[in-house]
Amino acid sequence: MATPRDRDALQRLAKLVAERRIELDMHKIDVARAAGTTITTYRKIEAAEPVRDVTYGKIEPVLSWAPGTCRDILNGSADAATVERSPVPGYVYSPVTTDDLQSDVEDSVQEALIAVTDGLTSADIRKIKQRAIEELRRRGRLPTPDGN
Repeated sequence: MATPRDRDALQRLAKLVAERRIELDMHKIDVARAAGTTITTYRKIEAAEPVRDVTYGKIEPVLSWAPGTCRDILNGSADAATVERSPVPGYVYSPVTTDDLQSDVEDSVQEALIAVTDGLTSADIRKIKQRAIEELRRRGRLPTPDGN
């Protein structure tokens, strides 16, 4: 018998799978067919019933989820790692969060300044990083601190 924790994880996965299917404007049978599984097996997923790991692996690409996402959710992850199809066949990319983007920009600016400039203080580097972030906000690439 499944433990309450297992049931909660299966229910969380079922909810996320159903939401994603609806977001993609697909019917249950569409996902089942695209995944190469039966509708009965697919319905088990949305009914929060356990299925084999291989079945989860079959539905992940149909939902544009990264491999292993179902297992991550069952192990406690709160959300799904989606991947977007690239216009270049054979490649996928994952959306970058604004927090990750801001951190990456700050790190890149700092590394570039350290690599090419002598004599800048840490305060100078912080000011330049802040100006880069402000410019990205001005261009609409990053949200402002108030969320706009």
